[in-house]
Amino acid sequence: MGRTKAGKPRRERAAAEYSLQELQPPGYDEWITVAAGISPDRAAADPQITPGAVGMMRRLARLRPLYGPNVPVQALWLDLAVDEGELRLRRAGGTTSVPVSELAGLLGAGGGSEQEQRAGIHALHARGAVLVEPDQEQTVLRVVTGRPKRPGDPWLLGDGPQDVPGE
Repeated sequence: MGRTKAGKPRRERAAAEYSLQELQPPGYDEWITVAAGISPDRAAADPQITPGAVGMMRRLARLRPLYGPNVPVQALWLDLAVDEGELRLRRAGGTTSVPVSELAGLLGAGGGSEQEQRAGIHALHARGAVLVEPDQEQTVLRVVTGRPKRPGDPWLLGDGPQDVPGE
């Protein structure tokens, strides 16, 4: 069990990659399970389903490829905040409002189209490079300087885009 054969190199184990849900970010208590075959277009044809519900289904269908089948409620908050064109960013003295295009550039989340910027910001969030926290009815991004290596390890949070760890 603990012995190795002489002259035979050891196999390196791949580091386990944990999902955002498995790492349990602080305040991330609610998750929405999104079915693989979700069909907002089919739901839109049903007169009993409200336009708001169809819009939420479209949003969840767009977020599922980035987050997997379990999407945190914070991803919805983030997506709605991106619609507004500005995001709040936690900094050393409080929060600052930053245009989405500028923040996407600061965080290295794509500087192309609005869709690319949205996807880039969500990709950072899904990887745990930024977290979303509520702050008096506003959505605030918080830069992560140290993502846990495994569940139960602490999250280390920074105060601005300069704290985004390099890939």
